Amino acid sequence: MKEILFNDVKKERMERLDSLKEGCWINIEKATHEDIEYVAKLTNLHVRDIEDALDMHELPRIEREGDNVILFVRDTQEQDKEDVYTTPLTVIINSKYLITVSPVSSRTIRSIIEGDISFSTTEKSSFLMNLLLIISKNFTKGVKNVRSSVLKQKGELKKVKGLDIVKLIEGEEILNQYISALTPMKIVIEAIAKGGFIPLYAKDDDLLEDMNIAIRQSVDNCTVGVKSIRNLRDSYQAIFTNNLNNTIRLLTSLTVILTIPTIVGSLFGMNVPLPLAGNDSAFAIIILIVFLMAFGFYIILKRKDWI
Repeated sequence: MKEILFNDVKKERMERLDSLKEGCWINIEKATHEDIEYVAKLTNLHVRDIEDALDMHELPRIEREGDNVILFVRDTQEQDKEDVYTTPLTVIINSKYLITVSPVSSRTIRSIIEGDISFSTTEKSSFLMNLLLIISKNFTKGVKNVRSSVLKQKGELKKVKGLDIVKLIEGEEILNQYISALTPMKIVIEAIAKGGFIPLYAKDDDLLEDMNIAIRQSVDNCTVGVKSIRNLRDSYQAIFTNNLNNTIRLLTSLTVILTIPTIVGSLFGMNVPLPLAGNDSAFAIIILIVFLMAFGFYIILKRKDWI
C-alpha cells in the first residue's frame, strides 16, 4: 500500500496527494519487491541498498548513499505467527522526499496519519525525531506491560500452572527482542545527534535527549525484567520439584499402606490350613487385623511427615 502525504508548518492536518510534490512524505506499508524498485528509481539508489527493508529480522543502523540518508529502525508490534515482537521500519530522507517503508502495517505510522498526531513533512529532521520518539515510547510501554504481567505472576506462586511457564518464556523472548532492537537503535541515535547524517536544529536537541533517556530506560528495564523472569522461573522450578516430591512421597506411602491388605488377602486365599479357618468370625477378625496394621503404618508415616 502506497500513499503520498503532505503537511507544512501552516497546516494543522496532513493531506493526501495524487502525485509527488517536493517536501512530501511517501509511505509504503506491506511493501513488496516492486515497491522497493519504485523507491530505488525515485531516490537513484540501487535495489540492494534498500532491499533489507523487507527483512523482518533486520537490525537498526544508519547509512548514507549519495543524497540519501537511510535509517533502519525497529518498532514494537503484537505477536504474530513467527513469534516476532518487533518489526522493521525504514526511513529514507533526501533533499526532496521523506520515505517510510515497512513490510507490515505499522501502528506508529497509522497513528500519525489517522490520529491527532501531525508533523510537518517539510521539516524532515523534526519529523524523524518525533517518529523515533514515538517508537521509543512504544518500547517503554511494551516493557511496562511485560513487567506488570511478571509482577502479577509473582503474587500467585502457589497457583502456578504450565501456562504460567509459557507466559514467562514468551515475556522473556519479548524483552530479549526489545534489547536486540534498542541497543543498536541507541547507537543510531547517537550517530544522528552528532549531526553528520541530517541537519539538526536547536529545537531538535530536546527531542534527542528525550529519545536517549527513553531508550536507556527501556534497555535497563528490559535487563531488569529478564532477570526477574529468570528468578521467577527458578522459583517455579523449585515449586514444581517440591510438589513432585510430595506427590511421589504420598503415592509411595499409599502403596505401602494398601500393600498390607493385599498380602493378608493373598495368604488367606491359599488352599492350605490356616489360623482361624474354623472360626465363624474369621472374616471380621482378618478385616480388623488388616485395618489395625494399615492404621499402624499410617501413624508411623504420618509421624515421619511422609503424608
